[in-house]
Amino acid sequence: MTIVKINTNVPSSDIDEKLLEQSVESLAKTFKKPKSNILVFVNGDQPIIFADSEEPAALVTIWSVDGINDVDNKLHSATLFPLLEKYLKVNEDRISIAFNAVESHNMGINGKTFNQ
Repeated sequence: MTIVKINTNVPSSDIDEKLLEQSVESLAKTFKKPKSNILVFVNGDQPIIFADSEEPAALVTIWSVDGINDVDNKLHSATLFPLLEKYLKVNEDRISIAFNAVESHNMGINGKTFNQ
């Protein structure tokens, strides 16, 4: 399971819904998981100041049971940055991604943890 949370100060009304669809499709490939194991959500209209500016920005947080490491994180970044630039109209230098590896007993779905 992979959870992707995108916080942005871009107005919700300006967020192209294709961002969700394309993010799931692209990240399923980089995480080598079925699309059903990728959850992406976007929070628009967030108060964000980045580098002393309120210009459009995005903070992405990714939690995943596997696929978070030095090599794969480069692939995930290379996949997400162009999508965020295209669909949110945020410049690359105003995007930050935090990767969080989660142990299988610390994530659950369908009433179970992933190590059950």
